[in-house]
Amino acid sequence: MKSNDMSMQGGGYYNDHSALQGLAIDKALSLLEPPQFKGKTIILADYGSSEGKNAVRLFVNYLSSLRGISSATLVFNDTAFNDYSSLSKIIDTNWSSLSQDGRLSISPLMAPRSFYGQVLPDDFVDAGFSFTALHWLQHMPSSFEPSDLSRSAHEDLVSFLAARHKEIRPNGALTLFIPCHAQIGVGPGLACLQASVRRLASAYHVDPSFTLRLPVYWRTMEEILASINVEQHTWTVKSHVTIPMMHPSRTSAVLDPANMEARARYAATIAGFVTAACARFIMDDTGTYPKKREQNGPALQSAVVAETTFLEDLLDCFKDEWLRSFVTEEIGLTYAFVQLERL
Repeated sequence: MKSNDMSMQGGGYYNDHSALQGLAIDKALSLLEPPQFKGKTIILADYGSSEGKNAVRLFVNYLSSLRGISSATLVFNDTAFNDYSSLSKIIDTNWSSLSQDGRLSISPLMAPRSFYGQVLPDDFVDAGFSFTALHWLQHMPSSFEPSDLSRSAHEDLVSFLAARHKEIRPNGALTLFIPCHAQIGVGPGLACLQASVRRLASAYHVDPSFTLRLPVYWRTMEEILASINVEQHTWTVKSHVTIPMMHPSRTSAVLDPANMEARARYAATIAGFVTAACARFIMDDTGTYPKKREQNGPALQSAVVAETTFLEDLLDCFKDEWLRSFVTEEIGLTYAFVQLERL
């Protein structure tokens, strides 16, 4: 799958398996300076909304701190390949919360375009946000050498910031919560996913030496700040801090070898967490998952196996692999929180 065609798993799946990302929004909002907005109407934009559950969480909590406004325009941005049907449903379901129980007149907008370019008019946005999105690169790298990935990530972040500088009004805010390089990360989950796909080679038309390649780069805080400072007199860094966040499903009960019920729940939760973001990169260039093998061995050629069937088998394999080899591993995300003001 090409990264510029990318999206998270749709059909409500990402919404159901993004608890850590939701907690990250709560943490970031607790660190924000109190909004000093003076007008009666405000325009907010979330860059990388996916299916919208966490974007709604963001907007509801942010709007609750603004007492002087009467209306809000809410922009949900993601790639053109995002599941906008799920996004529409989540907006409709949460209309009362978004409108602060009817106190606000709200106008939701969808912007189906890569945030590495301009997606909104000049000087349009009062406050922009991007949570758990900017670690994804704009294109699938031709080289996975660390120096090449670092260069691509730098160029991507510079492009993102240049586009946001056009869209956000002078003195407007941009809040970034970027997964970054640190000890607490998703490495064990990605290793488990790769091992699980390889184990499916006997049942699916999969290369037994399959290597998981993701268009992802985990920046350091220093790299992020260097990208911000490329263009002088564009942004003021109001605050920045690195925040490790363990996945909430990793409780003390999981560390008890006798508590298999807790461990099974943990494995199922992590399986959903990892596949919701990464499963689509197991697709081939035609956008299909591996084909089922016949009992004798050759791959079926008549039809593509149903997506749900492959995912169910992948999840079962992942849970088994996690319990056998990874259950005591720490998994989560470490975030770079950066609060910017547009000059």
